[in-house]
Amino acid sequence: MAGITIRLLQDGDDASAAGKVVQSTYLQLPGYPHDDEYDETLAAVAERAAGSAVVVALDGAEIVGCLTYVADHTDSAHEFADQEAASFRYFAVSPSAQGSGVGKAMVEWCIARARADGKPRIRIHTLESMPAAQRLYERIGFRRDPATDEVWDGIKGIAYVFDC
Repeated sequence: MAGITIRLLQDGDDASAAGKVVQSTYLQLPGYPHDDEYDETLAAVAERAAGSAVVVALDGAEIVGCLTYVADHTDSAHEFADQEAASFRYFAVSPSAQGSGVGKAMVEWCIARARADGKPRIRIHTLESMPAAQRLYERIGFRRDPATDEVWDGIKGIAYVFDC
């Protein structure tokens, strides 16, 4: 993972390129349940950055990963009722960087930020079509939380929690 930088999206960064990483990664998932509105939301990094902390992974100047850190329930991107938990969403790593530790480093950035924010836990959802993400979360120490699984228009959101 030499040469990879994990940081907040900054003025001057190409939010459109970050959005393409997220959108194209999701659209390439086997069995990904396409929804035109959500597919557009995946690419809307600039809009999310206006009210949330968008995190990018850079390989030199190239954006190879992106996620949205959700500090708490007041963030417009929140999806959990747990007012004490942080979260992250819209997480993707370019296929060219997958398996290199970029995803793990991005999740570890979120854990460090949640701890710095005084959050006792992080809650996330993933999809059945994301087994590699599920393995990553479990290796890092997230545990399944079926009580907070969700179903959105027939699409199952598989819940995980990490105790900070």
